[in-house]
Amino acid sequence: MFRNIISTAAIFLVMGAAYAAEDSRQFSCNGNMIEPISLALSPKSMQLILGPAQKLSIDLGQGNSDARVMSNNNIQLKFRTKDFVGEFFHYTGDLFLIYKSGHLARLTCTRS
Repeated sequence: MFRNIISTAAIFLVMGAAYAAEDSRQFSCNGNMIEPISLALSPKSMQLILGPAQKLSIDLGQGNSDARVMSNNNIQLKFRTKDFVGEFFHYTGDLFLIYKSGHLARLTCTRS
């Protein structure tokens, strides 16, 4: 009987881990930073990880950092970091980063 309980618990643990992994989606995002004065473009890339329970992690090349989700619906995910507000559009994969400094970045994200 004890062996059956352990086997059942192990199955549920594996199923739960698989479910959590399915909920997590990782995106590679590439685009340009638009300078406010000259409108010159400079390349920008980042990793965006959407996890379960509205957990959001971003990596701009300096390691992962968490962002606070402000709203999330079927069309748009809006989040905030200390430097910018981000708006990710689920249908198109477009990501906009609106910096406090006045800069704007437009990136296109693909699932990785």
